[in-house]
Amino acid sequence: MTEYEMDSEKNKIWCRHCGNEWMLSPLGELSAVKGETEFSHIPDWYEFERAEVRRQIEDGTYEVQDEVDVDTLPNARGYINLGRGSLRHNLEGFRLDVDYPDGPLHLQKTPASMYSCHIEYNYDQRGDCIDLSTVSDTYYIYPMNLRNCVTKIALATEELYEYGQSRKPITILEATVSM
Repeated sequence: MTEYEMDSEKNKIWCRHCGNEWMLSPLGELSAVKGETEFSHIPDWYEFERAEVRRQIEDGTYEVQDEVDVDTLPNARGYINLGRGSLRHNLEGFRLDVDYPDGPLHLQKTPASMYSCHIEYNYDQRGDCIDLSTVSDTYYIYPMNLRNCVTKIALATEELYEYGQSRKPITILEATVSM
């Protein structure tokens, strides 16, 4: 029950916090190396993780914040590194802030404007990545300190959208970007 502490290699996954380990069989079943196997079916573990994120949202405690490295892909000529900034994802949605030589970037996306977000694991060998897009650009956001947080962010994006849909009528708003 400690976030961001899982690691894996080949067919083994473990928690760096408590030391529990699981093996993945050729049939895709998990089994604990020692003790009880809480989730033998990976989708059950995934749904447990989703329920935990949903609980944090309902409790009003959901938030992920980290220093990030940001690339932009404004055209087909390739990535441009914008440098370091900060990313916050909470009940109000995404907030990305980057100060770079051409001026500051402030990107906000509300939960109502995103029913999902795209994530990548170890993208281009640089690490896990969150992609946020606007009409004119895509930002590739690499968390610098939190490990294994992108799945939680993706689940929370979906759950925040659903939570908002179930609570009140929503007006879909486009992201705001100021530079």
